[in-house]
Amino acid sequence: MDDLANQWARLSLKAKENNTIDLPPTVENNSSVLVAKLFTKRRVNLEALTRTLRSMWRSVTNFEVRDLGSNTVLIIFDNDADPQKIIAQGPWTFDKYLIGLYNPVGEESVDDATFDHAPFWVQIHNLPLRRMNKVTAEAIGRTLGTIEQVDVSTTGECRGRYLRVRVRINITQPLCRGRMVNSGEAEPQWVAFQYEKLPIFCYWCGVLNHDEKTVHSGLTVAVL
Repeated sequence: MDDLANQWARLSLKAKENNTIDLPPTVENNSSVLVAKLFTKRRVNLEALTRTLRSMWRSVTNFEVRDLGSNTVLIIFDNDADPQKIIAQGPWTFDKYLIGLYNPVGEESVDDATFDHAPFWVQIHNLPLRRMNKVTAEAIGRTLGTIEQVDVSTTGECRGRYLRVRVRINITQPLCRGRMVNSGEAEPQWVAFQYEKLPIFCYWCGVLNHDEKTVHSGLTVAVL
């Protein structure tokens, strides 16, 4: 958008074009809309997408889908609370491809929407039981991105087969297979990550091997 604004600034405007229009104070409520992008090179059929979204989002009262071009759509909800509900329940997919969601704020336009981050539930494996707590989950999760939630029981327990943390991850970067951790009481050890409901979100970030349960560099990312 900055480049476009600079291009406009360099244009020589005619007299009528140079007139400034004062906009009326009436504004729309952007808290009820989402800009969505389908991470696929194939052209998406709008009717098929709408049917799929209505099937997945049955808890949502009603919404309208408008085509913005380039596999991007504007979704307008009847209820202001629905967009945040949909974002919190993600990630969502269409034909196994990630659906990027963006909630515009302030004076943003649809062209200001960015889709370089997405939330995923990440399982952290191979930790000793005594290290399985919310503090550890947050410490490891912060190395992946912005923590949105740690899965804990009603009593605050995290111990089990693995820790589970929801992290907003930069999807323009390769996915991490794990981390070396140091407890200070033994040699550093490897903890492995597993990404839940991992969709096809790009063509170069990595491939999930279902047998090895790890992520490798490659062409696509498959659903877990």
